[in-house]
Amino acid sequence: MKLIKKISYILFAIFILVVEVAVPNRTVTVEANSQTLRDYKNKLAKLEAELKQNEAEQQQTQAEIAASKRKIEQISQEKEDIADEVVTLTKEIEQLNKDINDMNNEIEEIISYYQLSNTGDSAELEYIFAADDITDFIYRMAITEQLSEHNTNMIKEYNKKISDNEDKKVELADKEVQLNKKEAELETYIQKQRTSLNKTLEGAVDIKDEIAANKKLIDLYENTYKCKLDETIDECTAGKLPADTAFYRSVVSGRVSSNYGRRTYKLNGRWTSDFHYGIDFSTSHGANVYASANGVVAAIFKKQSCGGNMVYINHLVNGKRYTTGYYHLADITVKVGQTVMSSTVIGHVGGSPRYETWDHCSTGSHNHLTIATGNWGTTFSSYSGFIAHNINPRQVVNAPALGGSFTSRTRKY
Repeated sequence: MKLIKKISYILFAIFILVVEVAVPNRTVTVEANSQTLRDYKNKLAKLEAELKQNEAEQQQTQAEIAASKRKIEQISQEKEDIADEVVTLTKEIEQLNKDINDMNNEIEEIISYYQLSNTGDSAELEYIFAADDITDFIYRMAITEQLSEHNTNMIKEYNKKISDNEDKKVELADKEVQLNKKEAELETYIQKQRTSLNKTLEGAVDIKDEIAANKKLIDLYENTYKCKLDETIDECTAGKLPADTAFYRSVVSGRVSSNYGRRTYKLNGRWTSDFHYGIDFSTSHGANVYASANGVVAAIFKKQSCGGNMVYINHLVNGKRYTTGYYHLADITVKVGQTVMSSTVIGHVGGSPRYETWDHCSTGSHNHLTIATGNWGTTFSSYSGFIAHNINPRQVVNAPALGGSFTSRTRKY
């Protein structure tokens, strides 16, 4: 019996070792953005040089502008498709982990059959070896062998599922690399087309306005945050960006009037097709517009011809950096560098052709909410950079389906 007890101990120890080896303690490391204040200034200088070059060049033809927009929309759609695949893979991995956990519980139940009782004896094995009936003994040994074989098979299946899980993780990482590549391609492409697109693409900003906005942010880093020239902006601003755990809708009540993605709608009496880089909340003119999460105001643009008054806010939500953009505002009630909470009113709903006559890309009162990964002034410092990192707001903001209404900022749909 002592020999069988030792075997039982050894089998249990092997099981623990297999589990420890098969399920390594993996952690995902997110690299901090390494852009320094010097890097930021160099980007601004490059932007100013582009302005001079663009002013010296002739405007593109309407055909070239249309081709540019189609290219941008195509890349954006590819980004959205990849994002959907990433979501699907994530759900598959979550299911695999659940299956693994269920199997682990089953294995533990079988192992407990062999474990010592509270008195230190192996009750089941003791009973078998105390039996006088050899037939009964053989029968019980057969059951024991079947349980051991079942235990072994379960461990094999357990390891196979872990292997499948790791393969899915690799596939997910590959998809993320592709997504980052598409972002870089999109940023480069839009950068080249910026001059003409600022009049035809919602949210696009004139280069002069971008230069002015970035100078304000650099002034904030230098004179308020006291950033050193070769210190990374992330390090310099650590602790300055209020953390949060969730995003909320930017208005209290309204209706989802337009989703993220390709759309066709009537603008100024003509049917128009484009790629929509945010989600629209149709609501009453003058209604409060709130920051979607705690953050710091990074950029403000006023009276743009295709977006009107716009505010960009940097966030740190669940340890990840984001930037939100709010377009078609009737007015702006915050300033660059201001710390805001999710309860802060940053402006009021505009977008009405009757009142905001300068905003030519809006058909009625609404708030356009757009979101990108990374922070303005750290990850990117231009509209093209923002669009390159743009995501479907529904990935982080809960909202009813297209056409659906809501009467609070927090209710889930």
